Amino acid sequence: MIANLIISAVVAASVSTPEVVYNVESEGKKVTNIEMYSVTDGKYLNRLCKIDFSYDEEGDVIDKKTYVWDVKNSEYVLKQTETFTK
Repeated sequence: MIANLIISAVVAASVSTPEVVYNVESEGKKVTNIEMYSVTDGKYLNRLCKIDFSYDEEGDVIDKKTYVWDVKNSEYVLKQTETFTK
């Protein structure tokens, strides 16, 4: 009985867990932006986060900014900035 309940809970959780899809933008061979969305009911996209990349003249990544979607205000909020040096 308890085993069946646990299995049912695991199956229900796995069925209702949304998938994540990505939208990748690039310029040439350089990725400039990645947006991540969860998928609910197999057809609705819900914004999760995005990452923006900046490059120097030599084509190396120099800056990465990570944003998280704020559902309440319907906008991305900067969460982390990383700067890369040689």
